[in-house]
Amino acid sequence: MRWMLLSFIAAVLFVENGHARDWKAYMAYHDATFNQPAGGLIYSLCDGSIYTYQPGETVVKTFSKATGLSDCGIQFMEYNADEEAFLIVYKNQNMDVLGINDSITNMPEFKDSDVKDKTVNDVTMNGRNAYVATNSGVLVVNMRRREFTNTYNFGQKVLSCACVGDKIVALTSKGIYNGDLGSNLLDAANWKHLNEYLLNRLFVFGGRLYGQAGDGIYAIDETTGNISKLLHGTYTFFHPYDDVFVIGNKKELILMDENGKVSRKSFANDFKSLSYDGELFWASRGSKGLQAFEIKDDSVKAASAAIIPNSPIRNLAYFLKYTDDNRLLVGGGSLNYTYQNYPGTVMMLDGGKWTNFQEDSIYEKTNVIFRNVTSVIEDPNDKNHHFATAAGGGLYEFRNARFVKLYTYDNSGLATILPNDATPKYYVRTAGLTYDKDGNLWMLNNEVDTILKVRRPDGSWKGFYFNTLAGYPTFDHILIDSRGIMWITHRRTTSKHHAGILGFYNNATLDDERDDTWKFRYQFTNQDNTSYTFNQVYDVAEDREGRIWIATNQGPFVLNNPTDFFNNDVVFTQVKVARNDGTDYADYLLSGVPITCIAIDGGNRKWFGTSGNGVYLISADGQTTVHHFTAENSPLLSNTVYSIAINGATGEVMMGTDAGLVGFKADATEPVEPLEKSNVKVYPNPVRPAFEGSLRVDGLSFDSDVKITTVSGQVVAQGKSVGGTFTWNLRDNRGRRVGTGVYHVIASDQEGKNGAVAKFVVIK
Repeated sequence: MRWMLLSFIAAVLFVENGHARDWKAYMAYHDATFNQPAGGLIYSLCDGSIYTYQPGETVVKTFSKATGLSDCGIQFMEYNADEEAFLIVYKNQNMDVLGINDSITNMPEFKDSDVKDKTVNDVTMNGRNAYVATNSGVLVVNMRRREFTNTYNFGQKVLSCACVGDKIVALTSKGIYNGDLGSNLLDAANWKHLNEYLLNRLFVFGGRLYGQAGDGIYAIDETTGNISKLLHGTYTFFHPYDDVFVIGNKKELILMDENGKVSRKSFANDFKSLSYDGELFWASRGSKGLQAFEIKDDSVKAASAAIIPNSPIRNLAYFLKYTDDNRLLVGGGSLNYTYQNYPGTVMMLDGGKWTNFQEDSIYEKTNVIFRNVTSVIEDPNDKNHHFATAAGGGLYEFRNARFVKLYTYDNSGLATILPNDATPKYYVRTAGLTYDKDGNLWMLNNEVDTILKVRRPDGSWKGFYFNTLAGYPTFDHILIDSRGIMWITHRRTTSKHHAGILGFYNNATLDDERDDTWKFRYQFTNQDNTSYTFNQVYDVAEDREGRIWIATNQGPFVLNNPTDFFNNDVVFTQVKVARNDGTDYADYLLSGVPITCIAIDGGNRKWFGTSGNGVYLISADGQTTVHHFTAENSPLLSNTVYSIAINGATGEVMMGTDAGLVGFKADATEPVEPLEKSNVKVYPNPVRPAFEGSLRVDGLSFDSDVKITTVSGQVVAQGKSVGGTFTWNLRDNRGRRVGTGVYHVIASDQEGKNGAVAKFVVIK
């Protein structure tokens, strides 16, 4: 009953924080590492996520947190044929049971327990039970009842376990133990230490026990512990099936039958896993996807095309930006001040199709490893022309998603930190790409003398020098606001540098620096004369009223009068939220919450991503928390959010987290001015009986007044649009779902000068 209660609570939270159908996870499915045939499908594990493929079909079905899984980052998926279900173990030790009927049951008890070392090393099946080998013992899971039934503690690491005959055998850090399945194995005295052999993994095939070590495959007597080497070599994949034991590496494939007869096939391959469905062998081939092979006698030949789902190439979503016509650009990397190197990752989502930019031959062309992308931008005059910055290397140029050129210290205006190093290009640190209205491409060149650089449309370069900021290491984002003021964030405070924000105004005269104005501030004083010095300043955004919002580790701050930034008496406002508890007290909005990114939607609402607290949606006036999404109460992949970008046409809010990319279909779009009937769209239309969501009216002007009426003119709902969208739950003022009929949408703009009418049908 407990898991049913937990599922009910989760469902309630999902309703309160946006229905699960409003979410979509954009997981990577490009690194195929393991697969298992089950129920006529092939379950493929890629990049820590699962999809299923039905042989002979052209589509795949993906599973993610947005479709019901409880977590992301799968470490193991092991199939139980008796119960027709997989035990899924995530890297954070959470567990799900996934049935081949797509039922999902979460089992978080081990993850949430007070066990100190929860590392999971292996999963094996026997009958209706799953046995999970961990650093603290063996967990027994009843797959039929979807619950933990026992824990066998060894006081040492259990690397693998297997059941054969009436014995359970455990491979530990001190050798091999066995116990009788019919005895009380909770009593340590009922476990027998057989030997001190240190193997890696145990398998059962044909009623016999086998073990794998770095130098080969061993046959093991489960009663005495005697072992003998069966196969010499280092093997990387092992799969026992009913009538064949599949063993192999990159040079050799071994098929062993139930009688121990071995068939060897020597050939070069890229298999990370090889399964058998009774007819075909299915190979997980890393970046080459999932593919079927026919293996007969000495021949190994492909029996299908490779399957690679349309998806991001990696779950790296450090930087997000929408183009003017709503293509999503994604950069996967970081500023690298923590010395974590991520493969160079530039991706684009356009109309549901992913394009993963070339990276495979960049090193051969540049002699620089492409990694740690910090920003991506599209040429406003050419949608096939893109640039990307990186924490080392310089500025990368792409056309049609193919690499064109690397701009670095020796062929551009960019500079390297270490010009005398053996590899100086690795120290050309760039970030913060932005175009201005004249087509100049601005960027940041960190940790050098002149940190702000611009590439003109004619290919020439210019730098802007700020004497007190020379050598600053983590300038991150550039925003050019509606006034032409440039706002530049500096991420971190160090022993020699301050986190803060640089305001720069060049008076729209790129080559005349005499009228330039700039100021860097790392101390903010709010309206109550309280001063702050920050450890981190992450992001900056301009709202629809022209105010500048700044994301810091102490919460959000606002410049209501941005031009005052250059004055000595500038005030940084912290929005006060009334407590509404009968007092006159108020609290600062999200005070002390580390805000990592900000996005403004069509309704002027603020979306705040955080470090450890998920995502907040705050009303336009800052007084109401519309949503607080966390990994615990929604399909949000992680509570650590790097970037947020909003599709103005659809309202989808994209959230880049440390676990990947997820989208939420929000109820605000960019308003369309002026309000015209031709722009108004109502969907779904017709509304069918099975539909359980809300009706959407898009294409409205900002804050439109909207009424829903019957054909006779009776008003059944009314309100204001959020940006360009109005939503309605299809219920009247008494909370009843409206009946079958034709309904009208009557909308007018804020001033009442323009109006529009549309109609739709409801079928109850």
